[in-house]
Amino acid sequence: MNKKRAITALVASLAIVMMVAGAVHAYKFEFITVTDIVKKVKKRFSEVESYQADFIINSEKIGKKSQQSGVVRYKSSDKLLIEFHRPSGQRIISNGKLLWIYIPSMNVVAEQDLKSSDSLFSSGTKSGLRRLFSKYHYRFASKDQPEPQPDGTKKYTLLLKQKESRSGFRTLKLWISEEYLIVKAYGETSTGKKLQIEFNNIKTDVSLPNGIFKFDIPPRARVIKNPMISEE
Repeated sequence: MNKKRAITALVASLAIVMMVAGAVHAYKFEFITVTDIVKKVKKRFSEVESYQADFIINSEKIGKKSQQSGVVRYKSSDKLLIEFHRPSGQRIISNGKLLWIYIPSMNVVAEQDLKSSDSLFSSGTKSGLRRLFSKYHYRFASKDQPEPQPDGTKKYTLLLKQKESRSGFRTLKLWISEEYLIVKAYGETSTGKKLQIEFNNIKTDVSLPNGIFKFDIPPRARVIKNPMISEE
């Protein structure tokens, strides 16, 4: 190869290298782990001062199915209000220290000290979310993430398994939006109960007065102090 051809070949090689380098620079390679997603969910929720959403709960045990629906409202930190449309009038209220479950059809109020409880409903708060991920091993539900959904959207899907055998959900599956909000959850308990919660019309940083998170126990209601509240 003469000198002229050698220089031409070198220039061509450099051009190819520059093209490849430019392509690599233009395409940003991202490798997201399940730990990354969990961190983003925690961070996203830590930044939310308040939210509200419609929910539908479908449950099944020993062939018996039921459905509940309503609106959930949350305000930082750890204030929670769940108002049911079905069953009508039922409410779950928390001021961060105490949680009340009011069942008007039975005229019963369950009052729970949250320090001694690890209920399903407390996972809707910042501290509850931290406890949720600390008590479960988690991994992606499939190789391709975010995973395409039937409605055309994409969601990160996580499978969770209890680190230790205890009451509540033995396994969980979470659907997380690309905005890092949990929009759907499915769980199974050791007793065979299956429960799915789906959230719609999620709105963050909405104006919520503190007064809605207070609860006055009806005069004739029967009060049950510190029941064993669990996902069962």
